[in-house]
Amino acid sequence: MIISLSGPSGIGKGFVKEGLLKLYPQIQELVWFTTRPLRSNEQQGGNRIHVSLLEFNQMAEFGKLVLVQDLFGHRYGLRKEDLLSSLDIKLTEVHPDNMLEALRINPKIFAIGFVTFDLSLLQKRLSILRKTESPVEIKQRVATAVSEMEIILQRKLLFASVIEVTEVGESLVLDKVHTVLNHILNGKEDSHVSKNTSG
Repeated sequence: MIISLSGPSGIGKGFVKEGLLKLYPQIQELVWFTTRPLRSNEQQGGNRIHVSLLEFNQMAEFGKLVLVQDLFGHRYGLRKEDLLSSLDIKLTEVHPDNMLEALRINPKIFAIGFVTFDLSLLQKRLSILRKTESPVEIKQRVATAVSEMEIILQRKLLFASVIEVTEVGESLVLDKVHTVLNHILNGKEDSHVSKNTSG
């Protein structure tokens, strides 16, 4: 089973991901290949593997990578065999642009989307909490966030749950995701679109 999280930079996907990995020790992260240099809090071989642009392009050309995305000057891709894995419970982030392709490859992906109507929340999180992007990169990410969230809302039926993130309700987001996944992981639901909730 694949669980995917989608939403713009700064929405809290990383926070939710870390929380889920603690709540459910049986969940493993899918590994993405990227040309982006690893951040200080990332390790090679964790959920990111840094490769050269040449190596990435060769892997993509030979069909070894899917969901290939160019974001903020770097390339990202996932091994197709990993996306098809059904033996274990896997967790990953999927860009909203790639959600349709991801579901074509594996229709059983359980997709959770995150949106906010408060762009200042994203700005604050990226500049104060993350501290890994320059002011120019933060501005680009916030500007891109609008179109990313529009895609999630337009394709809401692709998602098992779309959760609105607000500054007041920040601490409740993980609880909402946990509630949705608790049903799935306990076998109470088996369709990726059987329940669509929003916060």
